Amino acid sequence: MVQSNLKNNNLKILQYKEFKESFPWIGGDLQTIRDSFCIDLNLPRNSEKIIIPVNAINSDQFTGEFLLGFLELPEQNKIPKGLILLTHGLGGSTKRYGLRRIANKFLKDGFATFKLNLRGAGSGRYLSSSNYSAKCSDDIISAVNFLRNNYYSKLSYNGKVLPFYAVGLSLGGTILLNASLDYKNKNKLFKGIACVSTPIDLLSSSKCIEKTRNYFYQKWLINRLKKQVLESDFELYSEKYYQLRKIIRNKIKSIKDFDKYLTAPSWGYTSVEDYYLKASPIHRIKNKISNLPTTLLIHAKDDPWVPYMPTLDLKDSSINLKDTIKILITEKGGHNGFHSPNGCWSDEIVVNWINNILIN
Repeated sequence: MVQSNLKNNNLKILQYKEFKESFPWIGGDLQTIRDSFCIDLNLPRNSEKIIIPVNAINSDQFTGEFLLGFLELPEQNKIPKGLILLTHGLGGSTKRYGLRRIANKFLKDGFATFKLNLRGAGSGRYLSSSNYSAKCSDDIISAVNFLRNNYYSKLSYNGKVLPFYAVGLSLGGTILLNASLDYKNKNKLFKGIACVSTPIDLLSSSKCIEKTRNYFYQKWLINRLKKQVLESDFELYSEKYYQLRKIIRNKIKSIKDFDKYLTAPSWGYTSVEDYYLKASPIHRIKNKISNLPTTLLIHAKDDPWVPYMPTLDLKDSSINLKDTIKILITEKGGHNGFHSPNGCWSDEIVVNWINNILIN
């Protein structure tokens, strides 16, 4: 059964059948790992590599770090309906199959897409010696401003900039929510945000991934994160590189360790607990709801990585949130899964929902 608080102007979204798992991807774990077995052979035909300058962490100073993203426009010289900025999850990049799949779906529907590697992630590793966090708001705001200011000709029509929307998968959604909450402008950062399997309470997510049943998930994630950090553009025999290798080899055995020794201190937090508290959107949404655009949260009850209860609590917490935040909670679907007999159910929901915003 799908639980939602969608209002009448979004009812078209509910014309789709409720989520049904596709064989053999039955259960939250198989739904979660399914995309890891997929290879996207459809390489982008019209993708433009864009390098975006960003300031040093928690600073107004530019020290030579950049983000890497890929802009793609609809084929046949169609005027885009809008731009979709897409962000990946923890340990991911623009190469992840799920991110590319939903981006391709938007392209076919007439939107321009911008797939963003977060600071230090994926093929953008060589452009930064630091790493992203759940609250790297300035990076997202810088990317949006850079696109608006430098790609006006491609992202405008009749003298007006196209509407910007954003889609975040897992931690990518957390980052988009935080960026919108931190944006200091009379206009909103995006016209709409859709978040799939997004942790809005980092502490509960940390406790969940630490469960014994998730041992292999965490090992896979932490190995990806370690590799990402060690691929930084440090001189191989520099003191900083030596110290980093020493910390990673001797101290980092879990995602919480990674955040304790690397993420929290590099982003100015006093402890990992301080980081989890201040970077969790759930603690700020109620007080800064006016900063958020219309927002869609999709979550499955059998998500093995990120508990759905914080999202459910947000849904039930206040009627004042319901005009802004739309929530869909399914019984099944896993983490960033939602694989149905007709394709990815959440992809279809998100594309249709953003089209509804566009019309209304």
